Amino acid sequence: MKIAFTSCFSAQTFKEQPVWTQVGASGATHLVLLGDSAYYDADGSSMGAVKAMGANDFAIHAFGRLRDQLNQKEFAKLVRKTDLQIHPIWDDHDFLWNGACGAQIEGQPSYRHLLDPTRAAFQEYRKALDSNDPKTFPKAGDPWASGVPEPGYRPLMLSNVGDADGPVMLHLTDGRSYKTKGGEDAVLGKKQMNKLKKAIEDSDERTVHLIASGLTFEARHGETWMDCAAEHAAILKLAEKRRILILSGDVHENRFAVPWPAGPWSLFEATSSGAALRTAVTVGALQCNWGLVDITKDQVKIELSQLNMDTRRRVIDRQKWKML
Repeated sequence: MKIAFTSCFSAQTFKEQPVWTQVGASGATHLVLLGDSAYYDADGSSMGAVKAMGANDFAIHAFGRLRDQLNQKEFAKLVRKTDLQIHPIWDDHDFLWNGACGAQIEGQPSYRHLLDPTRAAFQEYRKALDSNDPKTFPKAGDPWASGVPEPGYRPLMLSNVGDADGPVMLHLTDGRSYKTKGGEDAVLGKKQMNKLKKAIEDSDERTVHLIASGLTFEARHGETWMDCAAEHAAILKLAEKRRILILSGDVHENRFAVPWPAGPWSLFEATSSGAALRTAVTVGALQCNWGLVDITKDQVKIELSQLNMDTRRRVIDRQKWKML
């Protein structure tokens, strides 16, 4: 089973996006989009401009940016592949703006009105990807639905115990809707963390768990799960008894990390960010970053591909859950 993953791309400046052709040729049957499928607050817009918008103006803006991405030629061709399932989550830039935290915005009357349209836009984006048809996304001027719930937590069983590749479970998380300011009190929030923990604890021990996260689990700077000591520790605790690989985005680069938990197994993290933009969105080196996880009954192989650089590879022994 091959699962591609990446994040952070913008159709405004980046009219050519060769990364999707590479993903399509990889043989992946799943693609996990780890947030920032559009930049509402950059690349021709700004945080101030978004904050000043009314609900309908922001809906026009958000739907427009996601529509532009769905219509981008290489991406649209990939979406139409019926043998590929695409699983998106959101992060700050396709939620509202840089560093936006849903729990904080819920309590701010000045910005709370933006939650309805951003949830509606992301729901329609997810539905278009699920349908393998970009044209199902609402057209400009179509009405948008209010009262759409936040994306929340979504577990998907990609393969089962009796399948050739063994059991694999994908956990799509929502790291924006319940995140508190600075992330100190919550990244996923109590209810979502409890659902994630239950799904992992109740699983067969042989299951490989892929946790899709907009934020990196560990990093030296920026937003990370380390900001919330309780949730960070809870994931490490789960990794003592279950096989967990975190797929993360956000940072406009590719990298591996092994945050070692106390116990016989390891917790692994593979980050891929910068599918179609520059280091600082529109400034810096051009990015064409993506990753591929190839899962068999014996091994989990990870490849990280980057423009003008050799592909980096790591192999995990599936039984021992240690790096080879």
